[in-house]
Parts: sequence; C-alpha cells; structure tokens
Amino acid sequence: MDVDSYYQLILLIVLLIISGLFSGSEVALFSIDKNKFKGKQNKGTLSRKYILNLLQSPKQLLVTILIANTILNVAASIISVSIAIQIAHANKYPVNLVLVIQIIILTVLVLLFAEISPKLWASKHPIKFAQLVSVPVYWTFILLFPVSKILSDFLKVFTSSINYDKRKTALSSEDLSDLADISVEKGTIEEEEHELIQGLVSFRDVTAREVMTPRVDITAISIDTELKDILNLINESAHSRIPLYKDNLDHILGILYAKDFLPFIGDARKSNVLNLKKMARECLFVPETKLIHELMHEFQEKNTHIGIVVDEYGGTSGLISLEDILEEIVGEIQDEYDKEESEVTKISNNSYLVLGKLPIDEVNELLSIDLTSKSDDYDSLGGFIFNQTGKVPEEGYSFIFSNYRFIVKEVKNNRINSVLIEKVNSSN
Repeated sequence: MDVDSYYQLILLIVLLIISGLFSGSEVALFSIDKNKFKGKQNKGTLSRKYILNLLQSPKQLLVTILIANTILNVAASIISVSIAIQIAHANKYPVNLVLVIQIIILTVLVLLFAEISPKLWASKHPIKFAQLVSVPVYWTFILLFPVSKILSDFLKVFTSSINYDKRKTALSSEDLSDLADISVEKGTIEEEEHELIQGLVSFRDVTAREVMTPRVDITAISIDTELKDILNLINESAHSRIPLYKDNLDHILGILYAKDFLPFIGDARKSNVLNLKKMARECLFVPETKLIHELMHEFQEKNTHIGIVVDEYGGTSGLISLEDILEEIVGEIQDEYDKEESEVTKISNNSYLVLGKLPIDEVNELLSIDLTSKSDDYDSLGGFIFNQTGKVPEEGYSFIFSNYRFIVKEVKNNRINSVLIEKVNSSN
C-alpha cells in the first residue's frame, strides 16, 4: 500500500466513526422524553439548547440523520473499493475476488462499529449520547435544511393517506405524572392540583384492598340487635348504610339503610314487627384485587354505593364505598359527620406522631425511606411494625429501622393505633 492508500484507510475509519455517531444519535434523540428533558437542571448548557431545538422537528431531524448517514456510508464504500482495487493491482490478485472480500469486510465493520455498537450505547445512555452529538447533528441539520425540508414535505404528502392511530401521540400516565412533578417544582401548579393529577394517574392501578375500610373498623349490626341499640348505633356512627351480619362478619346478610328506620323512631311498639333480614338490601361482594375504576362502574350499573371486600377464602376483609374511591382521586372528603383526625402530627423537625393505619406508601413519602419489600405483605404502618416484631407489641415498645426510631404509643384490641417516629442521628 502506498501513502495515498494509508490516507484513504484513515479517512475510511473516520467516516465509519462519524456514521456511528449519527446512527447512535437517531436512537438517543428519539429516546429522550422532551417534557422530562425540559425539567432537567442543566438549563444553561449549549447541548441542551441544541437538543430541544432538534426535537421541535422530529420528522425533519430523522430525514437529516438518514441523509447524513447515507452520504457517509456511500463515501466509505467508494473509498473501500478504491483501496481494494489498489491492493488487487499491487499484489496481482483477481479484482473481483478482492471486491467481494471488501464488501464482506465493510459490511461487518459498518454493522459492528457504525450501527449496532453505537445504537446499543445510545439506548443505554440516551441523554449522554445526545449531548455528545448534539453540536455536529445540529449544524448538519442547519446545513441540510433545504434538502431535508423538501424530502420531509414530500413524505408528508406521500404518507397522508395512511391512517395512523392518533392515540399513540397522547401522553402516557407516566408522562402526566412527570409533568405534574415538574410543574409543582416550578410553581406552575399548586400542591392540591398536583395531588389531584397524581390521584387520577394512579387511579387505574389501585385495588379495593388498598382503599377499603379494614374489617376491624367496620361498623355493622348483628341480626339479633334490638331496635333501640340499632338507633343508637346509627346516631353515634352517622353512617347512612350499615352491613347486617349473622354470627360474625364473615356472614354478611345485606346492607341496612338508616332512612328505613325513620318510621320506627319514637314508636317502640313497631319493634315487634321489625324484620332486619327483610329490610336489608342486596349486598355487593367484591374481591380484594378488584380495580377501583372497574368497581366504580359496577357501583353505577347496580345503583349502589357500598360493597363488602372478601379475601380468596370468602372471608370479609373490609368494606369499600363510593366515597372511598372518590377520595383516592380528590383526597380526603370531610362531611358534617366526619370527625377531623390528623393521620400525621408533626412534633418537631425530626419527630412525628403517626396513626397505625397510615398507608405504608405515605409513610415512605413522609420519611423519604422505603419500608417495603417484595416478600412482605402489609399495607399500613401498623402492618410494618407487626412484621418487624413478629408479635403484638406492648405500648412503649421501640426499635430502630433505617435511622428512625419507632415507638408504639397506643395499642387497643391487638391493634396499633399510634406510633411516635423519631429521627436518630447516625452518631448515636
């Protein structure tokens, strides 16, 4: 090989490297979520500005990358053919045989170093790769703008008859969640609006078990209860609908409506004709795994507001109402009968008094730690403590987990009602 051949070989290597960068840029740039990227903290960088400008015209950007890659690969082919012919003449090899070998070698090199490798790297680190190639891709976009504009417009006309599914361009649930997070950080929306959006986003994945009133908190009436006790219970609980059971809560007979007892108020003689089983309305039973958005539609179809949640063995796990489902979207709904009860009381910057029934996800958010694991089966702070202790703890029992001390403050009927959580200094 003479000096010119060596120069051609170096140029061929450079062309393959540049082709690889453009191939990777296609994957990297189109893997970036523009809305997420806008919320990144690196606002002042030039590469960020170039990337956002490129993503404004995705179709034209794709055409530009394809044009550039085609030019580079054609140039690489011409140079490799020239090198192959020179080698054939210098060594008196059959030209056709050398050209076949050249095609095989170039194909392997292009696939490995100009296609597969850069695209794999770009798919794993899209933002880093996009920042690396943003400047050359941007100026190539400017340089080839007239050609890419004509081609993209032609393709737009050519493909206008194809019916694309417009729903694919809609924002996903994850996109909406990320947008809400970015917006609340920037102050574009209020915290209440942020919580509402997050509630709507997560709504489709929530099960009945996650929002139900647990079995131990159910207010219910035994079929043997006397009228005066029923009226007292309705008055004290302020519930408009109460389950009726026989023997225990695993044998729910139906739902009693408070309004059905109005004729019995002030007339004790009517208690003789009281038949709770006949008064009870049909009850809707739902599995723990029932998605609440499906359950809400079922409530509407059957014109009911309440359901009994059952486990895999048919036992009663809890009770779920339409209000429980709505609260999952809009937050806590306080009516004139609800007693205000704070689930979290801040004692100081590093300590909180927390109700045992607080969902474990909210505890994680409060403390910025993770109290869950794949093998554990609990939904509340109380369940976490039971899991840690392996028994019903006594009041005053404490333990340390992830730099927090958990102190059981109140236990009633084998249930943890309140827990004091304190931050523990690492030095201690």
